[in-house]
This record gives sequence, C-alpha cells and structure tokens, in this order.
Amino acid sequence: MKISEYALKFIGCPYVWQGDGSGKYGGGFDCSGLVVECLQALGIIAADFTAQGLFQRLSELGWVNIPKGLETADDLCFWGKSTASITHVSIAIGDGLMVEAGGGGSKCKTPATSTGLVRVRPLTNRGDWVACLRKPK
Repeated sequence: MKISEYALKFIGCPYVWQGDGSGKYGGGFDCSGLVVECLQALGIIAADFTAQGLFQRLSELGWVNIPKGLETADDLCFWGKSTASITHVSIAIGDGLMVEAGGGGSKCKTPATSTGLVRVRPLTNRGDWVACLRKPK
C-alpha cells in the first residue's frame, strides 16, 4: 500500500492538537500525527515527530527534496517560514492535491472542540510552501 492510499482512509477524522489517532486524544490527528501514522503503518519510521522533526529525520534518511510543482503521490509537503521553521506537513496524492489534518489549531484538544479534520485540498490552498520530500528508491 502507498502512503497516500493509507492516508485517505482517515478522511473525515477530527483534527485534534497532538492527536496521533491512537485514541489517547480522542482518536483524532494533528498534521504530523497523521503523517507519522502512515509512515509507521508502512514500516518507514518507528518514532513520533513534529512536522519540523519529521522533515529533519527524513532528510537525514536521504529523502530527496523535490521542486514545487513536481510533487507526486506519496511525497511529503512541508509548510512554514523556512526549513528551520516548519509548522505543517501533508501528503501529496497527485493531481495537485494533498491529504492533511488541518483546520484546527492548539485549542482543538478533543473531537468535541475540533474545528478541523483530515481532508483533501489543493496544494495551492496554502501559500507557505517550504519543501517537498520524496522517499529514495
């Protein structure tokens, strides 16, 4: 199974700050929780990371930075101010789209307080693109 295919299984799950899907935080996800769940399920990584930590770890593992506009399904897109200040991560699914856990924020501590969810959106909906990493072959 591909990263993007696995991620699409979570469409509609609530956005929950620090959520990792485990039920510990009501079963919801934050952005890095969703991506880490997908990577762990496919045996790619075995630890929990923030969006910033995930970028750093995958870069260390040899994931290749792809220029904007050349992303394909299963690439991880990072957002923020710079590669030293990443605040969001999503999974490219192809055709200029991404799956992400978003629309919430730090006040969304439970599904009951959530204002966001795991959703599909165009990559162009965000203007703070930083990098896109692709797993090496």
